[in-house]
Amino acid sequence: MQQIKQNLAKQISEILGTAVSAADFGIPPNSEMGDLALPCFELAKKLQKNPNEIAAQIANEIDFAKSAGPYVNFRFENSYLNQMVLEAKQVKNQKPTKIMIEYSQPNTHKEFHIGHLRNACLGSALVNIYRELGNKVIAATYVNDIGTHVAKCLWNLTKNHENDQLPLDKGQYLGEIYTEAEQRIDANEDLKKEVAEVLRRLEAQEPLIYKIWKKTRDWSIAEFKNIYNLLNIHFDFWYYESKIYKKGKKITEKLLKNNIAQKSEGAVIVDLSEYNLDILLLLKSDGSTLYSTSDLALAQEKAKKKFDQSIYIVDNRQTLYFKQLFKVLELSGHKENLKHVPYEFVTLPESSMSSRKGNVIGFAKFYQQILDQTISQTQEKHQDWSQEQVKKVAQRIALSAIKFWMLKYDNNSVIVFDMKKAMAIEGDTGPYLLYTIARINSIFKKSNIKHQKSNIHIKNKKLVNYSLLAEQSERELILQIALFDEIVEKAAQDYSPAVICTYLLELAHKFNNFYHSCPVINADEDLKVARIVLIQKTKDFLEKGLELLNIEPVQQM
Repeated sequence: MQQIKQNLAKQISEILGTAVSAADFGIPPNSEMGDLALPCFELAKKLQKNPNEIAAQIANEIDFAKSAGPYVNFRFENSYLNQMVLEAKQVKNQKPTKIMIEYSQPNTHKEFHIGHLRNACLGSALVNIYRELGNKVIAATYVNDIGTHVAKCLWNLTKNHENDQLPLDKGQYLGEIYTEAEQRIDANEDLKKEVAEVLRRLEAQEPLIYKIWKKTRDWSIAEFKNIYNLLNIHFDFWYYESKIYKKGKKITEKLLKNNIAQKSEGAVIVDLSEYNLDILLLLKSDGSTLYSTSDLALAQEKAKKKFDQSIYIVDNRQTLYFKQLFKVLELSGHKENLKHVPYEFVTLPESSMSSRKGNVIGFAKFYQQILDQTISQTQEKHQDWSQEQVKKVAQRIALSAIKFWMLKYDNNSVIVFDMKKAMAIEGDTGPYLLYTIARINSIFKKSNIKHQKSNIHIKNKKLVNYSLLAEQSERELILQIALFDEIVEKAAQDYSPAVICTYLLELAHKFNNFYHSCPVINADEDLKVARIVLIQKTKDFLEKGLELLNIEPVQQM
């Protein structure tokens, strides 16, 4: 569609004697009005003419254009539209940028739960989307492996669980220890002093506590890496708070010397009131660090990669904090283009989740529950399949359900994860999209095109008679395919993979409308070939869209 717009923009520019851009065109509110629309209000300002007159002038010069007041609607001939769309080649970004995307910042010594999934799915999709547009993307994660939450876990572990028999899932075990620690401290606030002492010893790297920390930290990181492998998530760089927080203290000292930060009751703060950003605490009065201390050092480390933009994907509770952090970085001389992409929470149907309260659903148990259900359903449908084939397909279906549900909502919307709805083959789900691809594969298998003429048509697209694709459902499907590149660009501009999810659902709906009204296998030979090309293109874009969402398709369900 972008190429069609550019061709049309060039033609209209020559008619009017002024520049018209492909970006000036839109989609009419009703498909019966046309395929594209051009509002003439901006052109009227440039040309000092009535927009209705400009619209009429364009319509008089172009056969497939009609004016409607200040708008021009364009409806393309089938052969032109169909060939342009079905034979189009994607053009990569001619001015690629270097972008760092930091996402999925898990805390060691806590369990990885389904609340973490939204961040992981959002980040991996945005990495794919920006790379698809031709950008150089650095995927990074930042692991919070030191701090008060770690001290709480280690305190409870050494004080109350020293003789425990360790389970196989040590990451989940640490999460339980942490939750229990929070409950003990809530019941007796005097215990906070003991935790503070553990944190002091840890930051001082006292041998005994430091050895325990290293061992338990490895348990958590091993769990994270297993989960990332399952989710097909890969990072170019891993940053660890434990390796940079001391640098954060030095940066804080420099901010004090430069009068950007100041002492307040023993703590170190930056007063950002003049920017309506309140006060940012950098160091506690006892000298212990905070997230802000380490984030200053992290920004310094990341800047070494010399990017054009650095994106932080962190939940919306931290919106004010990131405004504060970016302002402090700006005041201290950082020139980088920094962007915080916030998102809302994932909740259960009955309540929100919290590691502190212990009402989380651990990812491992959650995933296994969905996988078991999917394996059972797949075995029932395909009793002739091997156990390995059943598991492979079931795993992809389960992951499509999870990932798509996490991505189909706008970043600002709370997600209520409903397992039954997410798993449904009918509805706005990942499995529905996989089923649509499987349905297309079934058509290919049944069509069994062996006729020499058909093979020539398929291999040489110039011999395909695209004008035969004239049904309304065919046209709507082709127009939906045409929007793909623009949709990817919009998803990048909005930092929102949900845009692609909506597009894919609409593509699948339009394919299914076509499927029910336009026979493929029993059509005349030339029409059959044209329709095969159409559904192949549909499949290509369904799979491409899913790939951007980090979802693997299946060939059969």
